[in-house]
Amino acid sequence: MNPAFSHPLARRAVFVLIPATMLVTLMVSTVWGEYGVLRRHELRSELAAANQDLAATERENQRLLHDLVRMEKDPVVLERMVAEELGWGQSDAVIVRFDDEATASD
Repeated sequence: MNPAFSHPLARRAVFVLIPATMLVTLMVSTVWGEYGVLRRHELRSELAAANQDLAATERENQRLLHDLVRMEKDPVVLERMVAEELGWGQSDAVIVRFDDEATASD
C-alpha cells in the first residue's frame, strides 16, 4: 500500500476532496458553463427579441399584402399609391408636397 494513503487522515482527506472538487466543478458548470443558467437566460432574451422582430415583420407583411389586394381590386387606389410614392400624376393633376422638416419646426 502507498505510504501516503496509509494514514487514516490522508485517506479521509482524499475521499472528501475528490467529491468536493467534482461537486464544485459541477456547480460552476451549471451556472457559468456553455449550457449554464446564465447562458440560458441570455438565449431566452435573444429569443424574445427575435420573436418581437418576427412579429413586426409579420405585421408589415400583412400590411403589404393588404395593400397589394387593394391595388389589384381598385385602380384608383393603385393610382393614388403610385402618385404618393413616385410623385406622378395625370397631366391635369396638381401635386402638393409638404416638407416634413418644415412642418415639424413650425
